[in-house]
Order: sequence, then C-alpha cells, then structure tokens
Amino acid sequence: MTGKRVIACTLFGLIAGIICWLVSQYGGAAGVAFTTPIILGIVLNRGFIGFAIGLSGWRTHWAFHGVVIGLLGSLPLAVYALGSPGGLKGFLMMELAGGVWGLLIELGALAVGARKR
Repeated sequence: MTGKRVIACTLFGLIAGIICWLVSQYGGAAGVAFTTPIILGIVLNRGFIGFAIGLSGWRTHWAFHGVVIGLLGSLPLAVYALGSPGGLKGFLMMELAGGVWGLLIELGALAVGARKR
C-alpha cells in the first residue's frame, strides 16, 4: 500500500459514486427516491470502497481484489435497498454495481500507476 494508491483509489471511488448515482437516477433504480441522504450514501459508499481497495494489503489478483471488496463494501447499501419498493431487485442491483465499480476502481488505479504491492 502506498499513499498514492490510497488517494487514487479513493478519488476513483468518489467519481464512481457520482457516476453511479447519476446513472441510477436516470435509469430507474428500482423505485428508489433520491433524497440528499441517499445520494450522499451512494457517493460515500463508493468512496469507501475505493479507500478500502487502496488500503488493502490482500495479496490476490487485482481484478478479484476489486470485485470482492466492491461486493463486501456494497453490502450495507444493498441491505438498505431491500426496504425499498424494488426489494430484492434493488439488493441485487446494488451488489452487482458494487462488484463492477470495485473492478473499475482497481482498473483506474492501475491506469495511473498506483499498483498493488
């Protein structure tokens, strides 16, 4: 873990959160009403995933690393989505998005030279 990697992954996570919110807002995200706390929750959740990816010293393939941390980091938000009108669909969408964004955060870190050690 390096400081450059933690910063890069966290920034990519925050960017992913903004993109995730914008895409889901216009894509009809399982009946979720996008209040300010929901928007902040999405952006900060993805930022947290990026931070966790950057901080993690887990020695595994970078793609697997991103997907697993993305799935685990999205679990609280996905459980919250169970209470929305979409229920299980919302849960699955949040988990799938978490895995994909985790992978993309890792890919972004690789692109800027912030590799895992």
